[in-house]
Amino acid sequence: MADETTGFNLAQELAGIPPEYQDAFRQALARELVDTEQQRTDGDILAYLRRRRDDFERGGFIRPDGRPGLVTLDPETMYEQALPELAQSSLGGDVEQLARRRTWLKLGGFLLLLLLFLGLALRGRAQRAADAAADAANATATAAAGTPGVATPAAAGTALPTPPLPALTGAEDALQTIGGLGGALTIGRPSALEIVYGGSEETIALAIDPSQPTTKGELRYDEATMLSDNPVAVWLFGTVLNYAIGLPDSLVRNLVPGDRITLSSDTGAALQFIVTETRPGTNYEAARLLSQNRLGLTLFALPAAAAEDVAYAFAAYDIAGEEGAAQPAYGVGERVPLAPAGSSAPAGQLALTGVQFSHLADGQLAVQLQGTLANLAAGQSVLLSLTAGTQQTAVVPLPPAAADGRWQTELALPGEVAGAPLMAEIRLLPGGRPAMVQLGAVPQLTSQLQISVTAAYQEPAAGQAVLQLAVFNPGPGAVYLGPDFLQTLSQGGDAYAPAGQVLPRLPQLIGPEESVGLTWTFSPSDTPVQLQIGADLWLLEGLLSTTP
Repeated sequence: MADETTGFNLAQELAGIPPEYQDAFRQALARELVDTEQQRTDGDILAYLRRRRDDFERGGFIRPDGRPGLVTLDPETMYEQALPELAQSSLGGDVEQLARRRTWLKLGGFLLLLLLFLGLALRGRAQRAADAAADAANATATAAAGTPGVATPAAAGTALPTPPLPALTGAEDALQTIGGLGGALTIGRPSALEIVYGGSEETIALAIDPSQPTTKGELRYDEATMLSDNPVAVWLFGTVLNYAIGLPDSLVRNLVPGDRITLSSDTGAALQFIVTETRPGTNYEAARLLSQNRLGLTLFALPAAAAEDVAYAFAAYDIAGEEGAAQPAYGVGERVPLAPAGSSAPAGQLALTGVQFSHLADGQLAVQLQGTLANLAAGQSVLLSLTAGTQQTAVVPLPPAAADGRWQTELALPGEVAGAPLMAEIRLLPGGRPAMVQLGAVPQLTSQLQISVTAAYQEPAAGQAVLQLAVFNPGPGAVYLGPDFLQTLSQGGDAYAPAGQVLPRLPQLIGPEESVGLTWTFSPSDTPVQLQIGADLWLLEGLLSTTP
């Protein structure tokens, strides 16, 4: 019964505290806790609450407006001085009742502190769990894309910062000069972007603002400008093969395949592109989509709508659109006129007179080009690139011609382009239009090898067959023997696969007019044995029963 009376009295005492003052008390303590940066652990929160309890016992208090206060006299002394006056006041009651009330008020204040501590502790634990989950999600996204820094999704209707972009080293040098020619080939900076939307026939023209990424890989830009009625296009400084340009989100999302884009530079050149694909992506795809391993134009939303909803548009170089009609292709040995568009000055002339193929040590195909160049005006430069199927080389400057006008250069393509038609694209800067030269099909260099079997026998103890081969390269270029140069028909009889042991080990590079001997040991699956050696198929039967 005494406990029930005590609890009832405590409830009455706590009920006497106005709710708004209780809220102000809690908010004041929470604000102090944040200001002192002690919300990291439960122990820090408990230590803070104990310290504030001691402050309250020494005369500290919090006003109803949330501001702290301090009683200058000792609380015990104040109570001793005030009790006689309270006993004689109109409130009535004896001193013992007032003392009990004081005790219950203290107990109620301590319970209030305890509840506040529990609330703050639970909130801190939930915040730490949410932070851990966010860190795990960021780590997963980074591992999948290879790019750090996934932005936190924003609420609906708000814009997030740009997707993290890769920092490009040596951008200044790459932009100003190409191929180590010093100041001889300044390609200039993009200065304006013009978009023609085919569906609405609307044309949008934007000035281009070059920007470099921060040390964290984020693009510097003015968000207020991008969201205003007069935005700009932001060019990722240093991207000159795959131009990377940020636009307002709506301009990117309104693009559809077939829309045309003109990119102008401060040197007077105008590059034409046609949109080939539009799709949403994520911010951690930026490093891959904006890489410089292809020629074209990549537009991205700046700022992005959300970390997982970045609008991208991809555009390819539009030769037909730039010319206004199909461009005639020249052949090897034909003279290609070089003149700026609309110019009445005498045109320079370029001719590709020879093409030679060879392999490199890593299996890539080296294409050596020879030609002549005449009547090139001062201040003009020529860019050259190769296209074979879906593969394209980097765009490089034509090297300076000799006194007789002859020049020579070399470009590399992946080794798997054998058999694809090879085209050379030539462009005069500034202001020149592209010209195409047909170079024929890319040859399969392994087909020129002369291969003979010098010995073929079995090793019964090991159950293996042994072939000794002589491989001779009669051509003018080196030939690469890759790991799949020697293959056997699989057990199911539907595919060839590298098998067995080869000495010396593959891959090997055979120079012009050179030969190499190979010893191939493998386990035959059928009789006769079906083999693929280089570009040819072989049928091997009648093996010797023992080692010769």
